[in-house]
Amino acid sequence: MRRGMSRVVAGILLGAVTLLAASACTPELPKHIDGNLTNGWPAMAEPKGWEPKADMCMKAFHDSLSRSMYEPVECDRGHSYETVGIGEFTGEAANAEKAPAAGSAALKAAWSDCDKKATAFVGADWRGGMLWMGVSVPGSVSWTSGSRWYLCQIAALDRSYGDPSLRSISLKDELTKNSPLKYGCYQYGSSMVAIDCKKAHNSEYAGIWNAPANMTYARLPKADDTIAGECRKVIAKYVKVPADGNMKYRTGVAWDWPSEADWDAGDHGVRCHIWLDKKKVTRSLKGTGNSGLPINYA
Repeated sequence: MRRGMSRVVAGILLGAVTLLAASACTPELPKHIDGNLTNGWPAMAEPKGWEPKADMCMKAFHDSLSRSMYEPVECDRGHSYETVGIGEFTGEAANAEKAPAAGSAALKAAWSDCDKKATAFVGADWRGGMLWMGVSVPGSVSWTSGSRWYLCQIAALDRSYGDPSLRSISLKDELTKNSPLKYGCYQYGSSMVAIDCKKAHNSEYAGIWNAPANMTYARLPKADDTIAGECRKVIAKYVKVPADGNMKYRTGVAWDWPSEADWDAGDHGVRCHIWLDKKKVTRSLKGTGNSGLPINYA
């Protein structure tokens, strides 16, 4: 009995639903409703991925940075890397399926832009100090989601070409002041030992020679004559003497270059140093002219 009633009620309900469905379009709709659910909706915006924040620091560096890896901290807290700028890939690079890879023209262009941003941030060519600069790009998921930024980051090193040090202060304008990170005077023997320029020393950092873009890392050990000649020009400008054939009678030259990975990324900066061999001075030779670097034919 209960089972039969259940079937009858179900039949009645089904009929009611069918009736309602058949008569649903008969009532007149209000004037402000047209009954069309497929028109009048704004187009969806293009997907835009997340973007790192400016003026922040981080404890770790990632060539390919995902949102889950991104852990920014205020720069007055312990960190090793500081954001000095954010750029954006455009054109063909932005339309690619993947973020620019190491060695690509697009990533080298980003490195060049970050190079300028880093120099402006610290107040002088950042390679004039114990600093390192790197570029992060969006991870694969972030790139697919629409992220097209690149992140310029800088780190203070514990020694020349050393490891990033832990800091709790910004590097902003660091090279405009008397910073322990700045390259200066050295006593050079088997290695370069930093020393106060007022104390006896035989070497001094003079500046950077930017090797041409087509010079490969493998060519560097075979380019002594080229590098020595270019560094003598850098030294001549630093000391304020003529960059002529007499430079080889004024000073010897020492130099160093970045790692292969940094060279391939875009850093072709060769650091040039005055080297006086057995002679020692007790002042900086910057701007001293002929009195600082006299011609010594003998």
